[in-house]
Amino acid sequence: MKNTSTILALLVGTCAFAQMKFPAVSSHAEIEQKVGLTEFEIEYNRPNINNREVFGKLVPNGEVWRTGANENTVIKFDQPIKVNGKELAAGEYSLYTIPNQKSWDVIFYKDAKNWGNPQEWKESNIALKVNSPATKTKGVKLETFEIRFTNVQQDKADLVLAWDDVSVVVKLETNTKQAVLDMIKSQLNENSPARDFYNSANYYYTNKLDRAQALKWINKAIAKDAKAPSYFVELKEKLEKEKY
Repeated sequence: MKNTSTILALLVGTCAFAQMKFPAVSSHAEIEQKVGLTEFEIEYNRPNINNREVFGKLVPNGEVWRTGANENTVIKFDQPIKVNGKELAAGEYSLYTIPNQKSWDVIFYKDAKNWGNPQEWKESNIALKVNSPATKTKGVKLETFEIRFTNVQQDKADLVLAWDDVSVVVKLETNTKQAVLDMIKSQLNENSPARDFYNSANYYYTNKLDRAQALKWINKAIAKDAKAPSYFVELKEKLEKEKY
């Protein structure tokens, strides 16, 4: 009985000192977005206005901001991209910004393990800095800070930073076209299934590339599949009729 009582006492004591959990003041968010063949991930914390004056006061103009709350905002992508027309290697970066009234500097920083801003800011850690216009959203105020992707296409997308009545758009471009062309060149062969020949022909047709080559591939696809779907034949007809 003595041993049992001791164990129970220890358990009660342990429970008494268990850490309590409270909701975060700024909610945590994760975003995943595929642009063409490039995978993007963003992890950040979302502060609220809470009746405060945001830009120029809570977030001072001309100073480095963590672009969110708590830990630094982190962005990852698995293939090289262009940001506002400038090249940036694939990898993981902190996304820092320097807000101003008319435009923001957007900084991709190599050290992605900070609570907020780095204790020591190193210019050598700046992988890329670009500038984007800051637009006022008339009559609309966003209570919670938001990062989102819009206008997502096969080879580009807009990365939007929005809070209060300010919106900043960063232009992203991926290497989708070259990646697809390289894949076709290295992988498409006589043993490839009909579907691969169809997809290759359709990609060429959609992007207005070598029509003669696309015709060869769609003919190959139809020849390989005795039960080829009707859209195989439809693509062949389009390639034969349309000139580009």
